[in-house]
Amino acid sequence: MKRARWFAASVLAVLAVAGLAAATPAPVPAADPIGDVIPQQPSAQPPAQTQTPSAQPSSPITDLVTETPAMQASATSATPATGTDEMPTGTPLPELADPLSRPRQGIAIVQALDKVTAETIRFAVPVGQQRRWRGLVFRARACETTAADEPMRDSMAYLEIYSQPRARDGAVDPRRIFQGWMFASSPGLSAMQHPLYDAWVIACQAEAPSEA
Repeated sequence: MKRARWFAASVLAVLAVAGLAAATPAPVPAADPIGDVIPQQPSAQPPAQTQTPSAQPSSPITDLVTETPAMQASATSATPATGTDEMPTGTPLPELADPLSRPRQGIAIVQALDKVTAETIRFAVPVGQQRRWRGLVFRARACETTAADEPMRDSMAYLEIYSQPRARDGAVDPRRIFQGWMFASSPGLSAMQHPLYDAWVIACQAEAPSEA
């Protein structure tokens, strides 16, 4: 009888323990909501940053003007060369050719103008002689043309011009109003100054022109 009660009590104790175990829920570990959706991956180490050497501060002049090979070549050519390029001391200079002499002519052709009547005349004045036209007396001292090696052709004459109007009772003492070279290409370069007349050289000839 006692044994039966003990067995029954043991069975009831076992059932009670089993029921308590079934009724008590097992503890659930705390869940990570982000980890449930996106599984966490081991974080990768960031790549090591390579330190670059800091650039030296640039000069504003160097930034604006950069020397190119062409500039270096021009600077080299502009530098005066020394040594063999220089002329040795005591070297005689090359002799220059003597200029050709101007041919002398025997006749100076003069053109004159009367400012009052606007009359013009052309006449010949032999070198070493004189020629009268109205109140003027022309005397030619030389007449020549440019040489063959001169760049521009021209004729020039050295004249002496006197003012000697004729008086009723005789000639008046002459008064020189011009002396010097006259150039056919530039009449105004050396011009005669007179209130009534004007005259200039137009050519030089070896012989006097014909009357025609």
